Amino acid sequence: MNTAVGVDGCKAGWFYFRRDQTSISFGVASDLEELTSVLPKSSRIFIDIPIGLIDSGSDERACDKAARKALGRPRGSSVFPAPAYPVLKAAEYRDAKELSVIAIGKKLSKQAFNIINKIREVNTFLLSSQNSEYTIREIHPELCFWGLNKRQAMKHSKKCSAGFEERLSLLENHLPNGRDLTNRSLIKFKRSEVAKDDILDALVGMVVASTFDNKLKTLPASPQLDSRGIPMEIVYTEQPNDYAL
Repeated sequence: MNTAVGVDGCKAGWFYFRRDQTSISFGVASDLEELTSVLPKSSRIFIDIPIGLIDSGSDERACDKAARKALGRPRGSSVFPAPAYPVLKAAEYRDAKELSVIAIGKKLSKQAFNIINKIREVNTFLLSSQNSEYTIREIHPELCFWGLNKRQAMKHSKKCSAGFEERLSLLENHLPNGRDLTNRSLIKFKRSEVAKDDILDALVGMVVASTFDNKLKTLPASPQLDSRGIPMEIVYTEQPNDYAL
C-alpha cells in the first residue's frame, strides 16, 4: 500500500492525516510544496478542493452537479460550483464575480472565492511536471461520508456536536483508532489554526485514499478532462480497507 494522505484546507494552511504501512501521523503544512517534500513520490493525496476546472460555458462541472444530486437536501448545499479557470487570476471578490460572469455567465459565490487561493495553488501544482509522480485527486468529505454510510447522507450538519459525533462514529467503523487520532489532533492544534471539522474531513480523506483502486468510485463514473488534461471528478468509496493501527 502506498502512503495515503487525506488533506483539508485550514486557517494555518493544509491539515493532513498520513497513513504509511504501519503508522498514521498528522500535521499542518503551509503549502503543498512543504507537504509533498516529506512524502514518497508514489503517495496518494486525496484533497478537499476543486481539481480540474472549466474555462467557459453556461454549465458547471458535471462532478459538482452529480455530488449535489447524490447528497440531496440539505447536505447537497455543501457542494458549491467550482470557479471557472479564468477566475483564478482575480485578487478581489469584485473582480472574481466579473470574470466569472464573462466566463460562464454567473457570479462566483463567496464560498468559492474564500478558497480561491487554495484552488489556484493545487491546480498550479498539478500542472508542474515535477509533481507528476504524486497521485492527487479531489474528494468532497460529505460525499466520502455518504459512500461509507451506504449512500446515505449524514443527518446532521458537521458544524454541530451531533454531526461531529455522527461522522466520527462512522469513521470508527473502518478506523478503530479514529477517535484517538481526532482527539490528539484537537489537543495539538488551536481552533484558530485547525477547525474541528477540518480534522474529520482530512481523516475521511485518508480512509478513502487508503482504499484499493478497484474499490474507488468517481462522480461522474466517466469523468471529463479539463482543457489542461486534468480529470474533473470527485472520488469516494463504499468499501474502504478496514485496518487497525
